[in-house]
Amino acid sequence: MSETTPAAPATPHVTDDRPLYGATIRQASARFWQRYGVFTGRASRSEFWWWALVNAVVLLVLNVGGRSIDAGIAGPEWTGFWTGNVAEGAAWSVQNMAGGAWALATLIPGLSLAARRLHDTDHSGWWQLIVFFPLFGWAFFIFLAAQPSDRAGERFDQQRADDAALTEPSPSAAPQP
Repeated sequence: MSETTPAAPATPHVTDDRPLYGATIRQASARFWQRYGVFTGRASRSEFWWWALVNAVVLLVLNVGGRSIDAGIAGPEWTGFWTGNVAEGAAWSVQNMAGGAWALATLIPGLSLAARRLHDTDHSGWWQLIVFFPLFGWAFFIFLAAQPSDRAGERFDQQRADDAALTEPSPSAAPQP
C-alpha cells in the first residue's frame, strides 16, 4: 500500500473587515466591487462617500447618454423627450435599460456598503430601511452615514468574532481533577 499525505484543509477566505480610512476614489471603487455582498465588517466615510460620488456620476452619464441616443433614434418629432414629457417615448428606451442594468448591478453591493458604513458608526445595518420613510428617512440615513467612526462598531467585524472563538478554551482542554 502506498501511503499518501492527506491534503491540507482549505483555509477559508479571510476578508479584512476593518474600514479603509482615507480611501482614495480608486480604492473605494475597487473595494465596493471586491466586497460585493459582504454585510459584515465596517466601511469608512471616505469609502462610502467616494462610492456615492462615483455612482452619481455614472448615473448622470447613463441618463444623459441614454437620452441622447434615444433622441437620435426617435428623431426631431419627439419634442417632449428633453422636457420630460413621459407620455411620449418608449418605456424600453436606452436610458431606462442602461439605468436599470446599473441599478441591478449595484443593488446588493450598495446595500452591503451602506450596512458596513452603519456598522462603522455602531448602528445595525437594518437602519438603512429608514429610507422608506419619505424625506425624513433619507435625511436621517444621510445623517447616520456622515457620522464619524465609533470604535464600538468593531463588534460587527467578522474576523474579530472568529478570533474570539479561537481564543476561548474548549471544554475538552479544561484541566481534569
